[in-house]
Amino acid sequence: MRTFNSRFFVYVLIGGASALVDWSLFYILAILQDIHYLLSGTISFLFAVIFNYYVGIKFLFDSTARFSKQTEIFLVFLVSVVGLGINLFFLFLFSTWLAISLMLSKIMASFFTLGWNFSMRNYYVFKNPNL
Repeated sequence: MRTFNSRFFVYVLIGGASALVDWSLFYILAILQDIHYLLSGTISFLFAVIFNYYVGIKFLFDSTARFSKQTEIFLVFLVSVVGLGINLFFLFLFSTWLAISLMLSKIMASFFTLGWNFSMRNYYVFKNPNL
């Protein structure tokens, strides 16, 4: 079993790759295609969540250790919906209220979402029931 620090480090690597998916797709949709930034943020975030889930269960989390696969996917979906809300709130706050560029706002919003996603996945969804 990995220590908290090593799990968090691996999650940051996986999250970093997921962030690149999120940011790249957001850039294509919002900046290049001029699709509304909140819709672009939603689409890019959902693609990043799917990527993060599959990479996370392959390299970090013990899938189905605590819940059935269906329950696990449902819980990841619920965690992700809250994470999406956090992400869109800060994207809106930074870009609209504080007049920060869309890309920088998206990047900054991602860091607020990181803590929620890791905490809920590590301590609830994928928590080993034997610990």
